[in-house]
Amino acid sequence: MGFKYYEQNQLMIPMEWKTLIDKNDVVFVLNDLIDNMNIDKLLETYSPLGNSSYSPKMMLKILMYGYIRKRYSSRQIAEAVQCDIKFIWLAGGNKPTRNVINSFRKDKMKIIMEDVFVELLEVLERKGYINTEEYFVDGTKIEANANKYTFVWKKAVEKYRAKLQEQVHELMKDIDELNEEEDKLYPGKEIEPEEITPEELEEFSKRLSDKLNEGLEKQKTKEEKKKEQKIKKIIKKIDNDFKPRLEKYNKDLEIIGENRNSYSKTDTDATFMHMKEDHMRNGQLKPGYNIQVGSCNGFVVNWSTHQNRNDNGTLIPHLERYERFFNKLPESIGADSGYGNQENYEYLKEKHIKNYIKYPLFHKEQTKKFKSMKYNWQNMEYDEINDKFTCPEGKKLEYVKTRYDKTETGFIQENRVYECSDCSNCTHKSECTKAQGNRQIRFNKKLWQLKNVARRNLMSEKGLEMRGKRAEYSEGIFGQIKWNMGFKRFLLRGLDKVDLEWGLLCFALNIKRMNKKDIEKLKEIAMAKAISLSKNITEFLKQKIQLLSSWIFCFLGSYFRTPSSNF
Repeated sequence: MGFKYYEQNQLMIPMEWKTLIDKNDVVFVLNDLIDNMNIDKLLETYSPLGNSSYSPKMMLKILMYGYIRKRYSSRQIAEAVQCDIKFIWLAGGNKPTRNVINSFRKDKMKIIMEDVFVELLEVLERKGYINTEEYFVDGTKIEANANKYTFVWKKAVEKYRAKLQEQVHELMKDIDELNEEEDKLYPGKEIEPEEITPEELEEFSKRLSDKLNEGLEKQKTKEEKKKEQKIKKIIKKIDNDFKPRLEKYNKDLEIIGENRNSYSKTDTDATFMHMKEDHMRNGQLKPGYNIQVGSCNGFVVNWSTHQNRNDNGTLIPHLERYERFFNKLPESIGADSGYGNQENYEYLKEKHIKNYIKYPLFHKEQTKKFKSMKYNWQNMEYDEINDKFTCPEGKKLEYVKTRYDKTETGFIQENRVYECSDCSNCTHKSECTKAQGNRQIRFNKKLWQLKNVARRNLMSEKGLEMRGKRAEYSEGIFGQIKWNMGFKRFLLRGLDKVDLEWGLLCFALNIKRMNKKDIEKLKEIAMAKAISLSKNITEFLKQKIQLLSSWIFCFLGSYFRTPSSNF
C-alpha cells in the first residue's frame, strides 16, 4: 500500500505567507478594507515618547479577523498570531500579547469604532449592497459577563431603606428621652425619616460625641453614667451600622436609576431580564443587555445597546445613532409590535419616516374571534365628530375626564375616560364589564389615529412586502451571530465596552456577507462571460458550417454540371 510523502524536516523555498491562503478567503477583503481606511483619529492617541507601539492597522486587522473567525478573547487572538497562517500574515510576523490586544480593544477601539463602521457602510453603499430607503429594526437580549445570582432589586432596596429610616427615627426619639437639652442637638426643627441623609447622620453623631467630650472632667452620678453609656452605644450604631447601610442603599438606587428595576453586582450596567436561551426552562432572569440592530438587505447598518428590558423605549436613541452615521434618517422603517407606541409613532411622523411598525394586537385584530367580541371597546362604534362611543345595546358613552399617564421613558400620554350614563338595567352588563358601577372606557385618541395610519400602511401591498423582509433580514442577523458565530454571552463588562464588542461583531458579520456577495458576483460575471463565449463560439461554428455547406453544394453542383470526358 502506498502513502503520500511525509517529511517533517522538509526545507521549503522562501515564499510569501499569503500564497498558502485560499484566494477567496475573507482575510483579503478585510486586509484591503483596513489598508484604505483613514485612522488619523486613532493615530492622535499614540504618544511619540517611550517604546514604539505595534501598528494600529495591524492591530485592527487581527482584532477584526478574530471576530470573523469566532476568536473573541484576547488570549485566543494572541495564540492565533503565533500558529494560524492567516493571522501571521495579517500581523506581518508580529506577536502582540493578550494584554496588548485587550488594551487596544478597550482603550483604542472605542475611539474609532464608529468611524471604522461608517467607512465599511460607504464601501457597501458604493457596491450597491445596501440602500437607505428601507430600514428594519429588531432587538435581542444577550447575557452579560456577570454572575446570575448577584442581583440587586430596586423594590427591595427601597423597602430596606424605608425600614432603616424608621429605625433612625426611632433612635432619634430614644435620644430625645435621654437628652434633657434636646434643643441644642436639634435646633429649630424635628427631623423626619425621609429627610435623613448619611451626612446628617454623621453630623448628628459628631454632635453627640462633642457633647460627651464636654463633660469628661465633670463628676457624674450613676444615672448620668448609664445615660452616657447608652449614648456611646447609639453613636457606635450610627457610625458602624446606620450610616454605612444608608450610604449603600443610596448608592444602589443611584446605580439603578429611574428606568431600571435591577442591576448586577458583577457588572453594574447590566439589568436582569428574560432571555430566549433559558436552559432551565423556568423563566429565570439573567443579567444582560438589550441589543438593537438595524438592517438593510441583510447587512447590519446600525446598532445600539440598551439597559431597557423592553424594546419600546429604544427606537428613538437607536435612530439618533443612525442619523449620526448617515447624516440623514431612513425613508421607511419596519419593526415588530414591541416598538408600536405613541412616542415612537409621533417621532416617525415628525421626522417624515414612512411607518411600517406593528402595534400590540395588530395580528389579533384580523381574526374572526376578536371581531366577534362586540363588547370590546375597540369594536364599539366611535363618533369622532361628537366624541362619543355607542355600545352594542345602543347606549352612549360620553367623555368624563382626562388622565395623564407617564411611560418608563418619561413620555406623557393623554387618556380620555368615557362613561355610560346608566348600566344598572342592562341585561348584558356582566358580559360588558366587571365593574360595580357603569361601564368606562379609557381612550387614547392620538394613539388611535396613529394606529389607523400604521394599519393602512401595514395592510398595503408595500406593507406586506416590508413585513416579509423584516422577518428575513432582522431575524437572520441574530441567527448568524448567535448560532453560526457562536456568540451568546459578552466577554467585556460595562455598557460602553459591551456596545463596542457588539459593534465588532456587526463589522465582522458585514465583512463575511460582503465577501460572500463578492464571490457570488464574480461567479455571475464568470458565468455570463462563459455563456457569452459559448454563444460566440456557437455563432462562429454556425457561420463556418453554413459557409462550408454552401461551398460543398457549389462544388457538387459544378461537378454534376460538368460534361464527362468519357462521353
